[in-house]
Amino acid sequence: KRDIGDAHVLPACTPQKLEGEEKTAATEKADAPRTSSVGSSWNAAGTWEEKDMSVGARAELERILCDEGFVLLEAEGTRICVCKATVSGDSQAYNIRGRPRLGFELKVSCSWKGTFEGEEVSGEMQIPELDSSDLDGIDLRPTSKKGNEAAKKAADALKKGARPAIRKAAEQLSANMLKA
Repeated sequence: KRDIGDAHVLPACTPQKLEGEEKTAATEKADAPRTSSVGSSWNAAGTWEEKDMSVGARAELERILCDEGFVLLEAEGTRICVCKATVSGDSQAYNIRGRPRLGFELKVSCSWKGTFEGEEVSGEMQIPELDSSDLDGIDLRPTSKKGNEAAKKAADALKKGARPAIRKAAEQLSANMLKA
């Protein structure tokens, strides 16, 4: 207590040993699994936390893009997939007011191949800025490897048609990185 006249008004703030039901309840609360990989146990209010997730996010996006089930462009006689991807950039997991979010600014370079209107095609694609705050404005820069006309047409089709697939990959990245 303080050495002043009104010290008796303040409650005692010395630590108290928990026993019985109080101890059991405190132990269960401490051992309860977190629902998110972002927030800390000490930040119960969930005001603002930031955690670097760059290494894991880059590896996860490469895995998502190179997965056999991931298709950039698919139509009748057309199926183009990513065969190799390289991702660089930064990613942070945020916990803002108890809600986990993933923020990222990534640069993606990938090789693509497949069939376009029945012909074998391949090429490269650059995504100079894959930003979590602007998934609608993704800038795709595909180029064809071979000089044939089908590969050039495929690159033009990817410029417009691959945007939904890249957006889906970014959304899947966020979901995978934020789950516990």
